Amino acid sequence: MATSTSTTHTLILACLIVSMGQLSIGLLLPVLPAISQALAEDPSRTQWLISVYLFAFGPVQLLYGPLSDARGRRPVLLAGLALALLGVGLCLLPGASFEWLLLGRLLQGLGAGCGAVVSRAMLRDRFEGPLLRNALSYVAMAAAFTPVVAPAVGGMLGHHLGWESVFVAMFIYLLSLWILLLAGFKETLNGERRSMQLASIVGNYRRLLEQRHFLGHGGMLWGQFSLMMVSVSVMPYVMQRQIGMSAAEYGSWALIPALGLLLGGIINNRVQHRVSAEDMLRLSPVVQMAAGAWMLVMPLQPVWMISAIFVQALGNGMAFPNAMSRLLEPYRDLAGAAAALSGALQMLIASLLTIGLAYYGVDTAFSLGLCILSGAVLLKLLSWYATGRF
Repeated sequence: MATSTSTTHTLILACLIVSMGQLSIGLLLPVLPAISQALAEDPSRTQWLISVYLFAFGPVQLLYGPLSDARGRRPVLLAGLALALLGVGLCLLPGASFEWLLLGRLLQGLGAGCGAVVSRAMLRDRFEGPLLRNALSYVAMAAAFTPVVAPAVGGMLGHHLGWESVFVAMFIYLLSLWILLLAGFKETLNGERRSMQLASIVGNYRRLLEQRHFLGHGGMLWGQFSLMMVSVSVMPYVMQRQIGMSAAEYGSWALIPALGLLLGGIINNRVQHRVSAEDMLRLSPVVQMAAGAWMLVMPLQPVWMISAIFVQALGNGMAFPNAMSRLLEPYRDLAGAAAALSGALQMLIASLLTIGLAYYGVDTAFSLGLCILSGAVLLKLLSWYATGRF
């Protein structure tokens, strides 16, 4: 049995690891207009710096999950972070072209994809029963909180130090985490190692995709993440282009939705013994429907726009811990595979969504409100599907 100190250490590391993926997205979002201007690139092409990262980050998890089940969590983490560091290093080359930035982001996504899988699998190694659900709740809050706070930090860095500084911040975070894991992380997978045979891997993934539980709760997790990515991707354009804020001003305002996300997580933890996870998952889309409708009808002013995103983030905070914990609870023997498939689909959907946003020019408050409202309706339908309502 693991000691209290070792389980706490594992939980803290898991939160830091899962945050690196979203940090690498959120830091960059506020400086995309600056990169577009500095490199004389069309704004729609600059969005590819997000899309190519997500496209690499998602599918590669399908490899990291079985690999961590077969070889252990520690070596997979160290190798993945080293690849991510290489990618960020390419982005920091003097005079790097836009194509070099794209290549660096691709490598960064391929490396960072290990984090989303292994952070959840290592918790499944350490925790059982109610303790597992509680631990996954903290990781879910970290995973959801980071992409809301990161744009505020990225905006301030970009305003005061230039857009290159966000890549410096990514490099420092990844290097510090790699050193911390090398020095202080002990392997959590102590049982029987699973096979790396292709037929076995494909069979496990097929069985997961045939289960209503996985598709329903996974769909809510992927939908909530996608809805959050829509908000954080489009809000810089609404606040900076439509309203006229600087990147630094937007960074300060962006902290307010982070408080909504935190409040949603606090509410969830306070009522989890009285309100079931399924009930919270059915309630959160209703909160987000209200946020989308609010953005559609309110004046184009900072306080009204941010208040709508605050309410939307509140719904995220209520939903994330419950969707993630309910998704992984039944899969003790397939923790790596379940986390990998869920993470891959989550990032793939978000990647395709951001490409669609750029293609259709979703960069106004009205179009964002419409996306939030439509997404919340879909999440409501998914909550009924997951719980067997239809």
